[in-house]
Amino acid sequence: MQELNETTLRKPLLRDHLRLLTAAAIWGSSFLLNAVALDDFTPVAIATYRVLVAAIVLCLICRSMNLPVRLDRRSVMLLAAIGLLNSAVPFTLIGWGQLRIDSATTAILLASSPFFTLLFSHFMTHDDRFTWPKLIGLVLGFLGVVVLLGQGLAQGGGGLSGMLAVVAAGCCYSMSSLLIRRLKGMPTLLLVAGTLVAACVVMVPVLLVTSPPWEQSWNTRTASALAVLAIGPTAIAYVLRAQIVQINGAVYMSNVGYLIPLFAVFWGWLFLSQQPTIIMWVALSLIMAGIAIGQRGKASPVAPAASLAQTP
Repeated sequence: MQELNETTLRKPLLRDHLRLLTAAAIWGSSFLLNAVALDDFTPVAIATYRVLVAAIVLCLICRSMNLPVRLDRRSVMLLAAIGLLNSAVPFTLIGWGQLRIDSATTAILLASSPFFTLLFSHFMTHDDRFTWPKLIGLVLGFLGVVVLLGQGLAQGGGGLSGMLAVVAAGCCYSMSSLLIRRLKGMPTLLLVAGTLVAACVVMVPVLLVTSPPWEQSWNTRTASALAVLAIGPTAIAYVLRAQIVQINGAVYMSNVGYLIPLFAVFWGWLFLSQQPTIIMWVALSLIMAGIAIGQRGKASPVAPAASLAQTP
């Protein structure tokens, strides 16, 4: 497998568009699957099993491709930090949040994570600063988040705390994307496998203490949802994303951000009868408009691996 920055990109063909739609549909289903799995499993258990199974699958893929493993202390520390910020913490926060809000609202809030990336990168990097289109897009995106948070505050209960947990998960994804930029030269699948393994090192002990497998009760429906969540939105979708970035580039891959919330709303409506509200559509429209306007600014050179962050 070539490094992504050594591959000649091509203009997207029909099969590339279908690959992108497939990836978006798979990621959009993760919120529905989370909602089903939460009937039996705790957020920590869901996050741990999801990461563990995906790590095993991707490690086997890396092994079959004979990808070279060359790690120094700096790389190990970065992989550990990325594993926490891109998997362990956000997966747990999303699961906790979904105990209080529906899957569609969760997806819409997570769609705002590129705006946090822009905000952080302005202060933490020297080559990805604000432009007027990016700033306008940032304001629109945050307005969309505020609209949803206002709805949660008006409803009372745990809605607002669940929304804030999901927003915090989005911040974690954004921070991880900035750290991934520092791991240039590492094969994409090896990077992803390494971050998942690092997350497992932290999460498995926590699982054994808080939700021991031998005390876990489950049924076929929830266990199947958890298995599909691990293999589909985590392992398979990571591979699809690597292929898209390698063939069509990170900018094309970023279009998936428009599609994931739409699929999440659709799956929630189709399988869980979750009816999207007017407030949700207004928030989604503001966030999507913000992404569209923000992308009109001149793109800064970013390491291809950075596009592998922010996976739901």
